[in-house]
Amino acid sequence: MQWGRGAAVISGLSRATAAFGLAVLLAGACSSEPTAPERFPVAPAPPSPHAALTATLRDEAAGLGFFEGDWLEDYGDAPFYGLAHHTRAAAGPSARPEDAARRDASLARARRVIAGSLLDGDLQEMVMSGLGLVEHVAATGDRADLPLLDDFVDRLDRLAGSFGYYLDLSPDTSWALRTYGPTAISALIGLLNAEYALSVGGPRAAERLEWAKELERRTTERAFGDIDAGVKSVRAYRFSPSRGELFLYPNIAMLALEARLYRLTKDELYRVTARSVFSSIQPLKLSDAPARYRSPYSAAEMGAKTNDYATLSSQNYLALALLLLFEITGEARFVAEADRVIDGIAAMRGRWCVSHVHDAKACTPACLAPSVCAPSGGKGVCGDDRCQEGILHHVIDGRLALPTDASFFCAGCNLQTLWVLGYRDRLSAAAP
Repeated sequence: MQWGRGAAVISGLSRATAAFGLAVLLAGACSSEPTAPERFPVAPAPPSPHAALTATLRDEAAGLGFFEGDWLEDYGDAPFYGLAHHTRAAAGPSARPEDAARRDASLARARRVIAGSLLDGDLQEMVMSGLGLVEHVAATGDRADLPLLDDFVDRLDRLAGSFGYYLDLSPDTSWALRTYGPTAISALIGLLNAEYALSVGGPRAAERLEWAKELERRTTERAFGDIDAGVKSVRAYRFSPSRGELFLYPNIAMLALEARLYRLTKDELYRVTARSVFSSIQPLKLSDAPARYRSPYSAAEMGAKTNDYATLSSQNYLALALLLLFEITGEARFVAEADRVIDGIAAMRGRWCVSHVHDAKACTPACLAPSVCAPSGGKGVCGDDRCQEGILHHVIDGRLALPTDASFFCAGCNLQTLWVLGYRDRLSAAAP
């Protein structure tokens, strides 16, 4: 089996040879006229059709459980997306009192998280906290946390580098590795470095970029190749070198990394690969309007009986990857597909209650009905149940998530949707 990246016609070429060939093809007739520097997004994005969803999620975000910088109904995404959302919201024209308060508390917690030991902490939460700090620096211009952020990224890069830039470790090492796979988690670390280079800049930006490029190269060597997608074979990124099924997470994570690396380097091969990966995930598409893509990573755990299974988190990451792809190509089909994916996300709305998502055993003695056990001040306290609307954790076998499913609601995923919607708006506002 031949491993390589990019379209099949260039899979056997070296990067230098392929880049030269692409340059010749793209150059066309010779011209002495100077080329204008490429701007991003490279074409105007139409206005987002999701203003109403954004406003609704803004209202609902205020009702999410929150204590000392931590979102209480979260699965690990909120340290990035909660901090990022409230940082931008607090500085915006429609700022609310809770925006600044939650920004400050989540910022303080992110600092504590990334200062911890990599071997003892939650790897996903630490990387997400690092990404949250990168976004905070980018949005505010406040560089006071750079020494702390640099120390964290240095330690993380040394750890990942010691394993060959690809974290193909025992699944027992981390629940994130077990759930999302080494390709997706490795790509996430690459994205942390790429986002630093793009959004933070400064004297270490070039170093961060080179590290991300090396991770992309090593990950491609280990995990890219022919995959049996059922009806056809595709060239895509594997969950891990030993698992040959087509998964959504590793491919959208690498698509996002390829898009960022193109924006940073203008190396056409990254853009070619990003387009190619999008084509390769099409066998996972379940519906077109609204668009929804199957996310097999936790289907068995949730008890899915059919292929009709998709999580909110996976659709969020897919929509974001599509927006990054639009940003570097200007192709309307990518932003249109992102909007259809967000339509699918909007269709996952339902009602959830505190009693559905928190462990009743956290209260001792047990609460007497109708009281329920809810977190308060860092411990379980009996009190009234609290219910509100939100986007539920998944769709499965033709239905929305139920309270009896293994997962039902994810606060961090709802905050992630808000951040994706904000990114979509900024693409429209920033278009040249």
